Amino acid sequence: MIGQQVEHPQYGRGQIVAVYRNGAEWMVRFENGLRFRRPAAEFTGNGQGLAEPRPAYAIAYQPPPPMNQTQLDARQLIESLRLGIAPAQHVAELTLNLRPERESLIAALNQTHQFGGDARAVVGEYGYGKSHMVELAAQEALTRNFLVATVSLDLLELPPHRSFAIYREAMRHLRYPDTDEEGLTPLLEKTAVIQSTLPKLRDLSPAELDPLVIGLQAVANTASSRQRKAWINWLMGGRRVKTMNKGLPRGVKFPSIYKIGHNARQIAYLLTGVSALARLGNYSGLCLLVDEAESYSLLRPYQRPKASLFFQAVIYAALRGQQDKLHEDQFPQHRYRHYPLAYDQGQSLFFLFTVTRSDNRLPLHDWLNDDQIFYLEPDVDPQEVGQFLQRILEYHARAYAYEPGERQTQVRRGGAELLAQGLRNGRLSMRGVVRLAVELFDLLYLYPDYDVAALLDELRQQVR
Repeated sequence: MIGQQVEHPQYGRGQIVAVYRNGAEWMVRFENGLRFRRPAAEFTGNGQGLAEPRPAYAIAYQPPPPMNQTQLDARQLIESLRLGIAPAQHVAELTLNLRPERESLIAALNQTHQFGGDARAVVGEYGYGKSHMVELAAQEALTRNFLVATVSLDLLELPPHRSFAIYREAMRHLRYPDTDEEGLTPLLEKTAVIQSTLPKLRDLSPAELDPLVIGLQAVANTASSRQRKAWINWLMGGRRVKTMNKGLPRGVKFPSIYKIGHNARQIAYLLTGVSALARLGNYSGLCLLVDEAESYSLLRPYQRPKASLFFQAVIYAALRGQQDKLHEDQFPQHRYRHYPLAYDQGQSLFFLFTVTRSDNRLPLHDWLNDDQIFYLEPDVDPQEVGQFLQRILEYHARAYAYEPGERQTQVRRGGAELLAQGLRNGRLSMRGVVRLAVELFDLLYLYPDYDVAALLDELRQQVR
């Protein structure tokens, strides 16, 4: 394998000098002197593909461990469901009407791990499960060893046209599959002690003055905990302080992270850099989830171009050559320093964001293919609703220490069809279905003589 002559459609002829990920990626030295690490499937020899077919990277879904058999735990779960919200640790088992979206999500995570990135957009009305989809994506990503950054935008505190603020929020709330700590600190401290990480990251970085490379070098080579903390805080979007100058490598100019101006390109570049560093730290990559809700549609007209530029830049950074709708030259550089849009080499970035239906929403079809956009519709199989009601009944019975009887079974069977009808008629949202499901079993528990036929008739009148 090593030493073999290969040909790449973009870079021309070259020689394999190293093999990574069990042969899935090759480091090739090309005749023009450049060296790149690329997926093996891109190379040919004598006009034929050289890479052997490889199974898709997938980890079988492992359901969360069963909840402790205590009444308090079950009671807390039921109280969350009263608000129409499934707790994070139960989001997978309490998912309703998202089977195709979930399959597409898993395929996107596999694509990200294999080819460096993918993107999805979720469109839906209020209460139809957009935030639930975000948390489901987070749990699926964590199960597959991704780092997860979840950001919930807000028109006043975190508007979508503030690229730097979004980056800062993502880095400060980074979640890990193997620790309860949050933020960028665990990743930097883990990779800084590995001597081979910094040279590899420097080789992967296409920028001359990379904030992530210089920051990791300062963290790795600084004995002062105060200086390391300052550098880590700066990489997470914090302020630059004087004590950082002592950890700056000799003769290296300080690399700025721009808070204002045309910084969408640099922010997208840094996100792919963090995903590349995550790969070097033996994670699968970085999963960025942005719950946009109505924030974009409420922006002023002069603010929307900057918000659109941020979303486009991250989409392009994740997809790059996998798409033909966005082009690198449409993203302006910052006036002080030029940055590429993505690491490209060694990165693994998955980007998912939600959008509320409105006349002023993001032009998704100009950026993504149809199969990369989820539309959450009010249509659900009554049988699936029945299974959902059964799970809620089990938790409800555990919370209030009773044994479900025939009355609960009748309501579960009859209520499934009626709740599905309410969704189809637009009388209920997905969140409303969850709340009503709990209320039905509440009434049966609180009023043992409540007539089941009367209860179902009241529900029928409500969903017509």
